Parts: sequence; C-alpha cells; structure tokens
Amino acid sequence: MKDLKNAGKFYAHYLKPYWIEFLITTILVGISTWAIVVAPTYMGRAIEELATYVQQWMNPATRAQATFTTFNHTLAIFVLLYIIDATSILISSLLLSKISGYSTGTMRVGLFRKMQRMKVNYFDSHSDGDILSRFTSDLDNIFNAMNQALIEIFLSGAQFIGIIWMMFTQNATLAWITMASTPVAIGLSAFVMHQASVSVDRQQDDIGRLNGYINEQITGQKMLITNGLQQESVAGFQPYNAAVRKSNLRGQIWSGILNPLLMGLSLLN
Repeated sequence: MKDLKNAGKFYAHYLKPYWIEFLITTILVGISTWAIVVAPTYMGRAIEELATYVQQWMNPATRAQATFTTFNHTLAIFVLLYIIDATSILISSLLLSKISGYSTGTMRVGLFRKMQRMKVNYFDSHSDGDILSRFTSDLDNIFNAMNQALIEIFLSGAQFIGIIWMMFTQNATLAWITMASTPVAIGLSAFVMHQASVSVDRQQDDIGRLNGYINEQITGQKMLITNGLQQESVAGFQPYNAAVRKSNLRGQIWSGILNPLLMGLSLLN
C-alpha cells in the first residue's frame, strides 16, 4: 500500500501540469461513450423502418406509401454517431500520447538531476547496467504503460458507467444479474495484476543485471580479446540472458491474460 501511495504521488507530480489536457480528454471520452451507447438504438430503429418499408412495398395497396426517407434519416444519424465516436477517441489518444511523451521526458530529466546528487556509495553498490536501465528500459516501460493505460482508464470508466445506465434503462433484472459477476471480475483482475506486477519487477531486475554484465564486458573487451577469454564471456552471458528470457515470458503471460479473461467473463454474462 505504501508503494502504491508513493507511486501515486510520483505520477501526480509529473501529470499535474497537464490538467487541461485531462479535462478535454474527459469531455471527449464522455461524448464518445454517449455516442457508442446511443448508436445501437438507432440501428434498431433503422432495421424496424427497413422492415416496415419491405412490408409496405410487398403489399400492392400500400406500395405507393413505401419510402426510404425515414430509414435514410435514421441510418445517417447512426453513421454520424460512430463518426463522432471515432473522432473523439482519435483526439483523446493524441492528447494522451502527448501527455505520456512530455511527462516521461520530464521524468528522465528529474532522474538525471537526482543521479547527480547521489553519494559515491550508491554507485559502488549498483552496477552501471542497473543505473543505465533506469534511463532506458524503465522509462520506456513507463511511457508504453502510460500510453496504453491512460486511454484505457478513461474509456473503461466512461463505458462502464454508460453501459450500466443503458442496461438498467432497458431491463433492470438482467442488469442486476450482470452486475452480480462484477466482484468476481474485480477479484480475478486484482490477482492477475498482482502477479503481473511481481513478474515485471523481476524482469526489470534481471534486465538491470544483464545490462550491467554487458557493460562490464564491453568496457573490458580489449582485455578479453588479448587474453582469449571470449568463450568465458559468452558462457557468463548465458545465465543472465536465460533469466531475462524466463522473467520476460512470465511477465508477458500475466500481462496479456487479463483482457482474454475479462472477455470470457463477459461472454458468460
């Protein structure tokens, strides 16, 4: 819990300057959610009006009254709603990508400044590769996670509220049945996220050790060649590489299992 609180303060510090972009994104996501929730009702109306047209056209007595005007109008609204949805999502994604890029750039500058204030014993207790990974793989992972997670957080939250509202307006009984599975989904999500967090942390530690070994070997490359220690260097590289491969596989499995799991639960509903 303490780590989560510290992480929240860390991200809040770097994301606070972009509150205007977040506000615009919230409005756009709200518009997108409204469009995507309302659109199916117009699709239903369009199908009903098309069926009415076919019935009128098939009957010689009412064939003269058959017209596509109402159907075309409803279909145009349906298409317009999806255009609004796509446009809102596009602009929101661009804004959040900008936030991710600029904020991680500021993080990199702040991290470099902090490194200049560290004492000598920190550099003695950490390998060069471990320190280097803070500026490369760690910040790249933060950028990728923010770039993907920010839009998902906004969309998932807004769509959850919108879909719940739509379900209760259509059929409250079925809505309550669907809501009954929500605690199960939350519990499974929490378990998977915990496992993914542990796996990703282990992956970053292994990458740091691998980078440290590679940096040491590159620094002493001339000595290795002079003394004919290339094979020993390769043999020493193998355990680090195997550890990264295993932790990376575990991290990818736990990180990628959440969406299929939730999709399966949604099919059960």
